[in-house]
Amino acid sequence: MDDSTTRHQKLIKQAGLLALEHGVNRKSPDGGSLGTRLILISNALDIANPDALIDYEVPELNKVIARLKSILQCRSYPSKKAHLDQVRSNLAEFLESSELKAEDERQELTTDCEALLKGLRIHESAAHILANPPKIVRIEYPVPIKRKLLSGLRKQSLCSSCPGLDGSQGNLRWHPTRLLLKHRPLEDNSQTLDFNALIARIPPESWQDTGFSVPLRDKLVGFIGENAPHENPNRQLGSDLGQGMFCRILSEDIFARVCFYFYNGNFLPLFNGRALEQRPSPGLGITLTAVLQQYTLQLKDKINLAHITAQAFWQFYDTELLYRKWTSDYVLFMPEQHGGARRLPNKPYISVQFELADEDPDEYLSEDSLVHRYPRILAFAIMLIEIGLGKSLQLRQCNSLVSQVNADFDVASRGLDELKETPWENFANKDVFIQAIVNCLTSDNYRPGLNIDITASTVPSPATGPHCRGSLEISQRRRAFYDKVVWPLQWLAEVGFRCDQNASYLRENQSSLQLNFTRSLSIKDDIKEDLQLPSVQFHGSQKIDPKRWLDDLKAINRAISPRLRKLPAGSKGVRVAILDTGYNPKAPLLADQARSRCFKGWKDFVSSSDAPVDTFGHGTFMATLLVESAPISEVHVARVAENTNSLPQSSSRIAQGIRWAGLEQNADIISMSFGFPVHDEETYEEISEAIEEVQKERRRRIIFLASAGNSGVYDDETFPATHPSVISIRATDSLGAFMKTNPENKSESPVVFGAIGDDIPVHLQQFCPDVSLPGTSAATAIAAGIAAVMLAYVLVLPQMVKTEHGEGILKRLWTTEGMKMMFMKMSDDMGQRRRFLNPSKFFLNKRTPESRYFAIYDCL
Repeated sequence: MDDSTTRHQKLIKQAGLLALEHGVNRKSPDGGSLGTRLILISNALDIANPDALIDYEVPELNKVIARLKSILQCRSYPSKKAHLDQVRSNLAEFLESSELKAEDERQELTTDCEALLKGLRIHESAAHILANPPKIVRIEYPVPIKRKLLSGLRKQSLCSSCPGLDGSQGNLRWHPTRLLLKHRPLEDNSQTLDFNALIARIPPESWQDTGFSVPLRDKLVGFIGENAPHENPNRQLGSDLGQGMFCRILSEDIFARVCFYFYNGNFLPLFNGRALEQRPSPGLGITLTAVLQQYTLQLKDKINLAHITAQAFWQFYDTELLYRKWTSDYVLFMPEQHGGARRLPNKPYISVQFELADEDPDEYLSEDSLVHRYPRILAFAIMLIEIGLGKSLQLRQCNSLVSQVNADFDVASRGLDELKETPWENFANKDVFIQAIVNCLTSDNYRPGLNIDITASTVPSPATGPHCRGSLEISQRRRAFYDKVVWPLQWLAEVGFRCDQNASYLRENQSSLQLNFTRSLSIKDDIKEDLQLPSVQFHGSQKIDPKRWLDDLKAINRAISPRLRKLPAGSKGVRVAILDTGYNPKAPLLADQARSRCFKGWKDFVSSSDAPVDTFGHGTFMATLLVESAPISEVHVARVAENTNSLPQSSSRIAQGIRWAGLEQNADIISMSFGFPVHDEETYEEISEAIEEVQKERRRRIIFLASAGNSGVYDDETFPATHPSVISIRATDSLGAFMKTNPENKSESPVVFGAIGDDIPVHLQQFCPDVSLPGTSAATAIAAGIAAVMLAYVLVLPQMVKTEHGEGILKRLWTTEGMKMMFMKMSDDMGQRRRFLNPSKFFLNKRTPESRYFAIYDCL
């Protein structure tokens, strides 16, 4: 509401109060009638769309104001008592006059008031509100502020001087950070933008309450909760602790709020502490998915939550916070302990991602046959529907990007139909909430303007990556999202529903309370059925039996197998594809009935044989190692080369095999125990295109592993192990010592992983003596088996753990990047950035399903 309208509203309201006062004191019907109408007008002005109140759009307002100024003989409502007494006297004279002219004027004023009320009702209507969003958005974060916030957090959240969050030294990891999504983030006359966050201490399950203040002007320094100093601000500051700042500040619990402000390119700590504002319980938090299952959202909670998340989604749409889709598994709530009981505030948080994950979606999709081209906005629409319904929607899992987007849209449409039929009692503006969702689902709302060529470089293609997004179109889509989604929800929260600015507490369902009561009993039952592993120690003083590592893997497989059989009919297990020289099904270790059932797919790209064949033996040995280390997996074999000599001419067959395994067989893991020199450009290009095509079609939900090579420190790592979408595997012995035949791990190279490629049990080697040599080929097959075991364990975890956390995060394990993070969590640091995959130690050290669940969840 602009200043002139505010003055008009005040004049009308005060005149109404004076008229009511006159009506009561003098028992005047005219005074009471006029006062009532003026108060109604004042209330209507208070809740009307401010941009619709331009004088010439509501001419009746001009008439009423002109008549009141004439009657009261003032231009605005007076503040001095003498002037006020004069106004009161003038109004009384108007109401009490018996002259015919005065009676006509009273009637005309009544008519004008009725006309004005009728006009304002149009502006109050939901349809008019939706059609007339504010022309100027006063609550928008300036772009430089968002950049400073996120770049400062990224720089100084880097964990560099304390043990890594996975218990190791030297890994590039950041302190987990939760950013609170606020209701009205920018107040009038603000000098700074203040943000609330939670930073994980060591261990990561405990949290530090923190505040961050960024000045709106470069020369202004702002403090949380106090006026910004204008002279020598450094008097009240701590020192610049630089990169890794949080490692030192958060090393112990100080039971106070730690505040920072942005100054000279860094967040500097405020010298004095503050009283705590956020008191989260230890733990990772509760996803919105779990909240919808375990808590009852009142109508007020739904409207407030929808508005807060929509406003934050819009604010950060042009930042890295939106490089990952906002879903019900991504929005978090942090429980609090109060008086010995746990309670959950309706305060949503977003986990700040400091690294761009491989599965992050593009902002715009250019593929044919799509019903919606903006996957992030579509995902947000699904979350709004879930909030409205108070329950999660079940999304399908599809292989191709187009199928996945269209399937998600279909689920959203069905959910919207259900929401339309769901009654919201005692609430007249449900149609506004519905329209906000419809606006999300209408893809054309976010198309570029007609004067912009949508095929131009400003539209990012899936291949260009998120850093190539067109800022012009992003700005247009942000504005469209505000007008079509944020503004209706803002009107509902602030006017239509009048939500309280303070967070309420969600009410836990009775069924959830019963679940919590029985959880300890159910966990005990699960432990009885859980993994029974021998107490093996991989780093003992004496060399262990080389068969022991395989026994441990088999024990894990035996524990998982019965639970895999309990998965719903039609659920696929874990599929591993081997690209090699084929396999011989009559080999003694593969002819066993139990092992032969593992093999589900075969394709010969060498001789087109319908029956499995291997004239060289290398593929048979790799298949043997895989089914021995992961007998619960489904194995698909592609014969891409006859022998070592034919391998250099096999790049096209390998590319075909990759496409067959990834797109036709829907493999979860592709294992490649071979390598080419990195300078072989023709081979590199052909195989890389196949890997990238499968990655794109599978939406990165596939894992590639390849052997690093066996030529020793004098030769470089081989391709495809060097491809960025492939996990490179080196060979170790059973104690984790890296073999000397591995390629050199150069000083600038990232962490590398090793699996057992030596100490292979003799009974596995005797049938393929010429090809069963120690090295990275064997290590790659075993690493593929370890990866398959971890995927299978995650598939059955819901049978063992009744958890508060959503399962969506765990889906990232089905990506190359996600499996790398899992390998980091379950490996031993062997020095020089080399890590030994040790699944037995992981399962032994984390003895309960819950502890394993949280370990996997945390690393992803």
